Amino acid sequence: LQRFPEPTLLVASDEEIARFWLAGGEALETLDGVALAPEQKSDSEGAFASYDGSRVAGPASDRHDTPRKEKFAKQVAERVVKLLREGHATGVRLAALPEIMHRVEAHLPNDVTRKVLSRTEKNLMKMSEVEIVGAMLG
Repeated sequence: LQRFPEPTLLVASDEEIARFWLAGGEALETLDGVALAPEQKSDSEGAFASYDGSRVAGPASDRHDTPRKEKFAKQVAERVVKLLREGHATGVRLAALPEIMHRVEAHLPNDVTRKVLSRTEKNLMKMSEVEIVGAMLG
């Protein structure tokens, strides 16, 4: 693990889950993440789920996706703002797909936007924690 001269917030996100770490010196602390609540579907006709249940989509999933992504991005941004304003970190490194990155950044106030140290427009969530952190620092 690399040294962090300043406490830095690391945030990696896909479209449904965001993971947060606080890095300082040589220490890395895993913080609570943000997860999008699964959408309740009353009508399962035309819906499908992956074999492990991780991905569920239905005939109307596209129509309802945008508000859900927007709500999720807002929650991620609010958590970033809270952690930075409470003084847990002096800067933040973000990693997310471009669409989510733009949505999260749209919800960040100017004082927090200035603290964004790096942006990685990729989904790193399938990697291990060590790989994610390494990719965000690389």
